[in-house]
Amino acid sequence: MQLRMKLIWLLLLCSNLMLITGCWSRIEVNDRAFVTGMYIDRIDNGSYEVSLGFPLPNRMASGQSPGMPTYGNPYTILTKTAESIPVAIRKIRSDLTREITWGHCRVIVVGKQAAEYGIDSLLEFVAREPNFHTKSYLMVAPGKARDITKLTPVFERLPAEVLREFSNRKVTLDTNVKDFLEASMSGGDMIAGMLTIGQTEMLSEKGKESTWVGTDGAALFKKGKMIGTLDVNGMRAGLWLKGKMKSSLISLKSPSDGKTMSFIILSSKASIKPFIDGEKIGFHIKIEAEDDILSSESDIDLTDPKEIIRIQELLSEQLKRRITRTLYKTQDMGADVFQFGRHLDWNYPKVWSKHKDGWHADYKMCTFIVDTNVQVKRIGVERNSIVRQHEDRAG
Repeated sequence: MQLRMKLIWLLLLCSNLMLITGCWSRIEVNDRAFVTGMYIDRIDNGSYEVSLGFPLPNRMASGQSPGMPTYGNPYTILTKTAESIPVAIRKIRSDLTREITWGHCRVIVVGKQAAEYGIDSLLEFVAREPNFHTKSYLMVAPGKARDITKLTPVFERLPAEVLREFSNRKVTLDTNVKDFLEASMSGGDMIAGMLTIGQTEMLSEKGKESTWVGTDGAALFKKGKMIGTLDVNGMRAGLWLKGKMKSSLISLKSPSDGKTMSFIILSSKASIKPFIDGEKIGFHIKIEAEDDILSSESDIDLTDPKEIIRIQELLSEQLKRRITRTLYKTQDMGADVFQFGRHLDWNYPKVWSKHKDGWHADYKMCTFIVDTNVQVKRIGVERNSIVRQHEDRAG
């Protein structure tokens, strides 16, 4: 009986092993083409122009000695035009000797014309592609997205890595695909970082005129379409409202002599709480920040606590004006790009259900109460400016 049971268990084990057929759909690494960046344009005939960035492994050898010959850039950009984004990507795939892999794509750049037409087709493709990361950053180019691919990466190897670091370091808004997908469920309003592009002589390129790309303001989306822009201060207000402003520089005119003082932002946090006042909807926004004095050209006495309080009040007031100005501009456009409606839904679902269908119009009538509190934590090793020290010695 015991032998019989052992045979049964052995047969069951063997039958389970037969069900393990291996990775029949596996694609070897050497057969993959890894997308690092995706660039979407819309041209005048209504077609989409899709550009994909790929690293070239055979040109990315590490440990290369100085003086060894180079064989071009370690990346390539492939572009195809079609009536839709998936068809354009299929055309790119047809020209490749490898299978396209989306797992390393962290940046999507949309051209201005494509953004103004609407990004629903892009979101449709990304949402249905199982291997696409929804945490990929989405940015807007001032012209064609394809022009951004011509940038000269100096500190990074690939153009997409340069753009990714802009968002990672919070130099611009870090809006991603997931943010747009969530926004599409409540009206499609969102804000994304704008890029800027130009030509300049680069010492790293032996003085040749090359393409550089930097950050600019922000693009405002309403119902999935770009309807306007914010300047750099407006974009930075977006970082403040999201509580993501840090390691950035702000300047202020000294209250004593009007000369420039610079501060480094150490940290910030923001809270948004809706409130109902009769038939009116309002939002109480509270922003707190900690700064250090980075430099001072003023003769103000930084060892005087009363002067520090004056500086803190001026910094807080300056921040309040910038945020209020940005909020009013979004209200004028009727675009809830900072997702205040979502906060209303979380806290007052019954009120939201009453207003959600006409939210774009109701948003224009909302009240904002902005409280800002900027604290200067440290004045640095030089307790007063060199100007102040010289005046004290002269006195």
